Amino acid sequence: MSYLAQAIGELKSQIHAYLQQSTNELVRFQVKLDKVDLLAWLKGQSAYPQFYLHFRDEPKALAALGEARSFSQLNLAQEFIEESGFPLVGGLQFQGTAQFVLPKILVEQDEKGALVSFFVKDEQSANDTLAHLKTFENLTALSALPKQIPLHTEPRANERTWCDWVNQALVEIKSGELTKIVLANETTFHLKQAINAYDFLAESEKQNQGCYHFLWAEHPHSVFVGSTPERLFAREYNLLLTEALAGTASVSESEEETQSQANWLLNDEKNLKENWLVVEDISQNLRKQVESFDVSNVELKLLRKVQHLIRKIRANLSAHYADVNILKAIHPTAAVSGLPQQQAKMSLSEIETFDRGWYAGTLGVMSDVCSEFCVAIRSAFIEGHRIRVFAGAGIVAGSQPLEEWKEIERKAAGLISLFAEENDNGEKNVGKRI
Repeated sequence: MSYLAQAIGELKSQIHAYLQQSTNELVRFQVKLDKVDLLAWLKGQSAYPQFYLHFRDEPKALAALGEARSFSQLNLAQEFIEESGFPLVGGLQFQGTAQFVLPKILVEQDEKGALVSFFVKDEQSANDTLAHLKTFENLTALSALPKQIPLHTEPRANERTWCDWVNQALVEIKSGELTKIVLANETTFHLKQAINAYDFLAESEKQNQGCYHFLWAEHPHSVFVGSTPERLFAREYNLLLTEALAGTASVSESEEETQSQANWLLNDEKNLKENWLVVEDISQNLRKQVESFDVSNVELKLLRKVQHLIRKIRANLSAHYADVNILKAIHPTAAVSGLPQQQAKMSLSEIETFDRGWYAGTLGVMSDVCSEFCVAIRSAFIEGHRIRVFAGAGIVAGSQPLEEWKEIERKAAGLISLFAEENDNGEKNVGKRI
């Protein structure tokens, strides 16, 4: 008998013993396993919702399947964690709609192996778990992502419309209503060959390194995926790590040109100001929750298509800290919304012609000991034969509309380049724009 089969057999015995007790107590059954390919495992499962997070700075990942409990109110989610000691996965959409779940199955993986937790709350969920155990070993091999020319492309804003959006924002900045606003664009690619979200994210993990990689799917018809360089926060007990990631320059195949852009970015007044505004915003919003707040010198965050300015922030939380209060305080940061926050969100709803939903929201895991959330940018919805890709840019006084257009095109390229064929000029062939 294999180790996995033996472990599953032991779990079945524990669950049958639970059923004999005729209790409705929420319990967790756990087993340790060797490492598994979590994306291939999720691809082979049929239950939803599904959640996946590959952490940025540590060699660990987690995958979650099904829903034992769900929470749409942050305070109730926090109370559940404090009372049960169990973790929740999920997050907040850009406008603040909360969605957290206690999954039926949670797989936490690091270099040493995997820890699998099964959450059972009553007879029905115990029987559901026994059914899940029959298919738990199912893996569907990940496939290479085929390159293709999109049939056609629908941007919410073409270059001309985008420049109009930026000019509208600059008028509000000049009037004093705003200090900064982060505009975004949504582009839909219609494809001849459907894209598999798990294959897509696996390819992004290979190519877009130095990022969080995430997947959130409530059903199989629309899967939200992304590879984001930006952390919202990580907490271990009362130690809080967050950051200001704002200010962008290009990355090219020429190391010399990339270095030249890096030098320019580190000395550009407009980008340095844009980054510092984010630091000030986080500092202001956390002031009542921290005992100390330290900001590093500005550094560069180098990615495949772009590079960013980043200032790392380290804080000690005051007594009676709570993750939900941190989420409420700093999401969305000025790096994805603007300043002042409420005015920026109002202006975005008037200028942009689409609902951001999960784009520029936050996804992560929340527990009593430690929590971590990423900012859900560099992201897309994969919906069979179409994919909706998002990218944004911070607008401050002095921003040039055409330069901001080039910036969002470079940012979007991190995902578009995974599936779009190159033309003879080495550019991505995105099909006919309509």
